[in-house]
Amino acid sequence: MFNRLMLLALSSILILCLAGCGGGGETQQATQPAAQAPPPKPAEPPVELYELTKDNITSHKDWTSRNITIMGVKIGDKANDVLVKNLGQQENTRTLPDVKEYLTIHQNNSLFVYTYGPTNRVRKIEVYDVFAKKIADENLKKLLTTGDLKFMRQQFGMEEGVTENKEDMATEYSYDSRGFRFVRFKINGRNVNALRFSEFKKSST
Repeated sequence: MFNRLMLLALSSILILCLAGCGGGGETQQATQPAAQAPPPKPAEPPVELYELTKDNITSHKDWTSRNITIMGVKIGDKANDVLVKNLGQQENTRTLPDVKEYLTIHQNNSLFVYTYGPTNRVRKIEVYDVFAKKIADENLKKLLTTGDLKFMRQQFGMEEGVTENKEDMATEYSYDSRGFRFVRFKINGRNVNALRFSEFKKSST
């Protein structure tokens, strides 16, 4: 009988010890500091915007297409929100299925706006020489009206590439690291000049 009581007492002590050890582990676990979350990324500073019809854009050395607004419209805007409101009624429209783009033409055929269909966001704007009288920057105005390549290179340096587009009868002088191209079209035997602002591409160098 005594032996049974001793065995029961030892068993009870053993169970209590095990329970105590388990509880200690939980307490130790609870007091460990939680893993710290990574610090949030700092917000990118807002891009300074220059309006083509009001500002001397080329006086800002490092401007790119991300800095440009044209009558309040900029690359990346939602087309439905800004095009008719800012640029006036569409004079012509065209769907370009191969590249999922939608083209709208405004301001007496002087502004061609390309919208990427799946996102409804403006990805490219072409400004033609007939719009030059509304441009505030004298350098951009001169390039559009004269098409002077020597003057273009004096202002922006040598182009990064030259592309012949036979389908559009156009020659494109690219400054893609800044998000724009000077384009010379051959239409009915005469030159038509345009500035094409597009989604900014960082230089690979």
